[in-house]
Amino acid sequence: MVLWKYLLELASKDLEALKRKKQALDDLLSSNRISQQTYSYLSKDISEAMANTEKYLESLISKMKNRIDDLEKQIGVLEIFLANNEMMYAAGEIDYEAYERQSKALAAGIESMRKEISEIKNILNPPAPEPVVMAKSVEIIVTPPENTTPIIVETKDVEETFGQT
Repeated sequence: MVLWKYLLELASKDLEALKRKKQALDDLLSSNRISQQTYSYLSKDISEAMANTEKYLESLISKMKNRIDDLEKQIGVLEIFLANNEMMYAAGEIDYEAYERQSKALAAGIESMRKEISEIKNILNPPAPEPVVMAKSVEIIVTPPENTTPIIVETKDVEETFGQT
């Protein structure tokens, strides 16, 4: 599972780097620091690299989605085997030890596949970052009547992170 995530992150970082290069190239042209001919040559190379990286990302995402589909089909098959195992035990065709051993093996396979599906989905749809709220600091000074001590209330900048439940 780490490989899927690594490849997706690597390709995404490559694409972002190419976008930054393209922006820098555009800036160089607009500030007349490079010629139109140089710009065209380099822009073509960067555009081709971006297109190839985008195709690779699309292919990788497609493979990940296909893997999810395959795993879901395999889970369905294992669930049928598990139900068949239950029926065979209930009908007295297999003893308890065989029933338990097969049930545990099938359940472990199903759980492993569900975990892999969950991991792939988390890679494809990462959780959104938690929102951060900043509050301004406020200082309130109350002017007391004569012959009393002034009251100063001071607050600091506050940063709160709202967790998702």
